[in-house]
Amino acid sequence: MITISWENGICRWLGTLILVCLFAFPAVAQVVGPGLPVTATGHSPFVEVVQNVKDAVVNISAVKSEQDSWSHPFYPFFDDMIPRGNMPRQRSLGSGFMISADGYVLTNNHVIEGSEEVTVRLSDKSEISARVVGVDQATDLAVLKIDPGHDLPFLHLGNSDSLYVGDWVIAIGNPFPQQGLDRTVTVGVISALGRKDLIFGDGTPTYQNYIQTDASINPGNSGGPLINLRGEVIGINSAIASPTGSSVGIGFAIPINFAKLVVPELQASGSVSRGWLGIQPRDLTWDDVEAEDLKSANGVLVNAVFDGTPADDAGLRPGDVIVAFDGEKIIDAQHFMRLIWTAKSDARLVLSVIRQGKDLEIPVKLGDRAVGLSSVNSNRLMQEQPPDERWLGMQVETSTPQAAEQYSTTYKPGALVVDVDLNSPAYEKGIRRGMIIAEIDHQSIGNKSEYNRVVSELADRKKPISLLVYDRRGNTGYIAIRPESVQ
Repeated sequence: MITISWENGICRWLGTLILVCLFAFPAVAQVVGPGLPVTATGHSPFVEVVQNVKDAVVNISAVKSEQDSWSHPFYPFFDDMIPRGNMPRQRSLGSGFMISADGYVLTNNHVIEGSEEVTVRLSDKSEISARVVGVDQATDLAVLKIDPGHDLPFLHLGNSDSLYVGDWVIAIGNPFPQQGLDRTVTVGVISALGRKDLIFGDGTPTYQNYIQTDASINPGNSGGPLINLRGEVIGINSAIASPTGSSVGIGFAIPINFAKLVVPELQASGSVSRGWLGIQPRDLTWDDVEAEDLKSANGVLVNAVFDGTPADDAGLRPGDVIVAFDGEKIIDAQHFMRLIWTAKSDARLVLSVIRQGKDLEIPVKLGDRAVGLSSVNSNRLMQEQPPDERWLGMQVETSTPQAAEQYSTTYKPGALVVDVDLNSPAYEKGIRRGMIIAEIDHQSIGNKSEYNRVVSELADRKKPISLLVYDRRGNTGYIAIRPESVQ
């Protein structure tokens, strides 16, 4: 027998649900029957929201030339949970949603990446060939276009910056599409905001600011909308963290405000132009705060400056602390990167800098990131680094329980990543501070010395090198990095 009390989880959940619905729907909510919240029509308050938005959610079928056999601890990006080896043609299935009446569809890049054919299936079960308008791997977003010959229902985009942890959300998608389970609805809350430094293998997005939710996200849900109680899209469902490959209540969605910045450019030109400053920024530590007599750890430290870049031309120096970007206070390196690429190329702005205790305002004109990355030579850094100290853009130390605790990482033997250049191949492939490298080229790494030995042996390596890494939660994944991609 289960005893119901306020200490009992079931009763607490019901009580919370009643209070939330009464406050969220004061005009229509009432408590009837055995104490369950319903609307005046006798249904869940989620019903009307779902009825209004579900027809704008679509299924996406993408035919690829070969099977992606990447395996990692997060939700597999395609429909097959278990890799089946290389195949001549593979059909992956995902979700998406209409963002305009004339046939524009928003989805994840990983749903359609590398596809030869893309088909969109509407709520009336009609199937229409789709054209890929634009993709952006850095944010894992893609825009498709279909021409049905008539107006289509579409979803309105909300404001993901207005979210609070605990807000109700609804996920609609295409879980287990091979079984025909399209437009399945799951409900949950916002579990956390601003999740970053997540690793998804070779397709890891560079720019991360994920919404975490406990609304179930299953295979095929990628690209589907995360909806608020107003029926507005506040996120694009993208991945889960799970030791089993199935949902355990830790799902991630791209904030819709990311999409608002990217979609217009994808529609106009098929790609995204991003700003370029040309520095190695890193997060401030409390040691930095104490050493530089700073007021807080908000901001970024300029670890190095690339020669001939906008940062160099503006007079930025290694050791400068950038605390504001055109008047907006900087939180950390991820926030700083986001400010740069949203400012676009050729933008003129002012950086607020602290240099040896002095406050400076430094004007700068940004360049184009794609052009800047292609022209930078890491050997021309103003701040020299020993080659083994910045291999692929990483700096490591021996992983110890004490060091792992310092970086909020689950301890494993290996080489602990203590810094990653934001413009490096390692960062582009998803390596982040706090991760632990356990193997390089299938050779076990137990400490920094073994790391340096293996790195020196691979000095002339041209083909990609595989790394086995642990993320901060102790999940493992293989990443392949091509040495010649070092800028």
